[in-house]
This record gives sequence, C-alpha cells and structure tokens, in this order.
Amino acid sequence: MVMTPIERVLGRLEKPRQRQPGQWSARCPAHADKGPSLSIRETSDGVVLLHCFAGCLPYEVTEAMGLDLPDLFPERDRRPATAPKKLARLLTAGQALELLDAESNLVAVVAGNIGYGSAITSEDRQRVITAAARIAYLRQEVMA
Repeated sequence: MVMTPIERVLGRLEKPRQRQPGQWSARCPAHADKGPSLSIRETSDGVVLLHCFAGCLPYEVTEAMGLDLPDLFPERDRRPATAPKKLARLLTAGQALELLDAESNLVAVVAGNIGYGSAITSEDRQRVITAAARIAYLRQEVMA
C-alpha cells in the first residue's frame, strides 16, 4: 500500500493533533520541544507544508523524521514519452540559498575544527557527506 505524504508525516510525529481539516500541530522532532511548535498542512493537491515556529528549517524537520523533502510531495503520474518534459522545482531560490548557507556553514565549521587539529567523529564525517550531497542537489536544481 502506498502512503500519502500526509500519512508518512503524521505517522512519524508524536501525538499530532488535528486543528481543522487539513491542518495539524505537533511537537517538532528537530529540537527539544515541550509544546506543539510544528504546524503541518496538507494542500488541495496533496503536498505537505511544514512550519516550525521555533525556527527549524523544513529539511531539518524531515531529516529528524527520517524523511527527505521529496517525501512531502505526492508521487506523480508518468507522462507519455511524447509529452514534453517539464521539471518542477522543489525549492524556491530563497529556500535553496538558505539550505546552501546552512550546509556550507557546517562544512566550514568542520573544516575549521580539522584545521585546529581536532579529530572529527564518524557522525561528523557522515554529516559532511550529507551536506556535500545536498549541495550537489542544489547545483542540479539550479542547472535544470
């Protein structure tokens, strides 16, 4: 059975509470949350929108849930081979720059620590690899 984006998200949150049709609130999994600071909304076309009032970025929230940003979007029907291909951007230019800034800052901090002779943990190493993958993804988005 294929899960919808909202089912994937709500199934990974602790006690989501429906506020009104298509809108929920829950504790944000990306930070130590004492109250529901995460707003979840399902659009009419099945896209899930996330907003953390504590300031967590959407990719941080999805990562904490074990999801990726594309998991917030419904699967698309395949177009016939004769149909022209149209690529939809998953991120706005502002969101892409925000993500690029965050990931490049993380890489800079780890590089600085290495420069000062500090050893990095395997968790740090994996996080830098993830940052590099995200930066490569952003490059593809911009070049498309």
